[in-house]
Amino acid sequence: PTRTIIASVTDVNDSLTARIQDAVDRAELVDITQRLVQVDSTNPPGREHDAAMILEGIAQEAGLRVELVTVAEGRSNVTICLPGDGSDPRKLLYCGHLDTVVTGDSSWDHPPFGAAVVDGEIWGRGSVDMKGGIAAMLGALATLNRMGIRRPGDIVLATVVGEEVDCIGSRHLLATGGMADVAWLVVGEPTDLELVTAHKGCLRLRVTACGVAAHASQPELGRNAVLAMTRLLPLLARVDVGGPQHELLSPATSAPTVISGGSAINIIPDRCWVDFDIRTVPGQMDDDLVQRFATAIRHFHDAEPDIDVHIDVSDERSAVETPPEAPLVDAFQNAMASVSGRMCSPRGVSFFTDASILQPPTGVPTVVFGPGDTALMHQTNERVRIDDLVVAARVLALTPVALW
Repeated sequence: PTRTIIASVTDVNDSLTARIQDAVDRAELVDITQRLVQVDSTNPPGREHDAAMILEGIAQEAGLRVELVTVAEGRSNVTICLPGDGSDPRKLLYCGHLDTVVTGDSSWDHPPFGAAVVDGEIWGRGSVDMKGGIAAMLGALATLNRMGIRRPGDIVLATVVGEEVDCIGSRHLLATGGMADVAWLVVGEPTDLELVTAHKGCLRLRVTACGVAAHASQPELGRNAVLAMTRLLPLLARVDVGGPQHELLSPATSAPTVISGGSAINIIPDRCWVDFDIRTVPGQMDDDLVQRFATAIRHFHDAEPDIDVHIDVSDERSAVETPPEAPLVDAFQNAMASVSGRMCSPRGVSFFTDASILQPPTGVPTVVFGPGDTALMHQTNERVRIDDLVVAARVLALTPVALW
């Protein structure tokens, strides 16, 4: 029979730490990552259910409690639980997303869904972002379960759908009570095995210029929205989106990323729109940023009253930060020091995660940590080092032992 080990922050010893690290199964991590990468869960369109079913089966085989929840047709969240001993109602939540970006038009050196192992790396779409991270989190829970280790509260892994587009999975998790009793949140996105305690948010705006259509042979009868946008766009690009200075994050940024207008080559266009991607820092208010764009538009309208312009908010993701003195940060630093022999200082990243949905309404202390080179996210020839999977799983297995 397995022996249940109850360890607190004060009595975690080198022997237990070493045994947990040794118990992490390298072959298991490779198998989980490969099986997930071999499933096409690109988003759009969002087809994560097959990956969810594979994850459900692996977790069941590992003796963990599993619940598969339908979010939309063909799309399922999976919640995996390693129960605690019942002495603390608080939960530690690990979170990752099952969807990936598309493979792109460029040629890959190895098939994007082949999950080939080459020179100690697993190749394929999602290996870094973030099926390798999910494998490390699940491997950590499986390791603790095999050893019979039970913490005072539950350790839960929530794998969600849709992060790459609209975070529908994390929104569903939040709406259905998935954050109840969660005291700490760890998002397993790739961080080069660094400890991330802050990341930017994102505000996405669509600015539309509305003119009047006419036959292209008589342009004087219309009001050309494309030409109007060429005059408006420089004003919008100069909008100051600056916010509070943050010690771990670069300043807020704004970039026009998509532009479209017109319906046919022989029609004066009556619509032209441009999308802006604004990356925000903690302390910024989205409404304030929208008003800054509205001010620029009012100045444009004063000069060109015949062109109507309006703004639509297409997406909002909050910036996230956790104080460096939080117990979760301390526990992670201790776990990382045990595995790597070095104390990691917290840092920030410019991309957002599912924490943008889960953390702001709950105030839960949050860190981001996972295997994978961030430079390979969304890239052709995405691949993750197997050694990094092992290190990540060891840190994730030790963290709850240091936390409680």
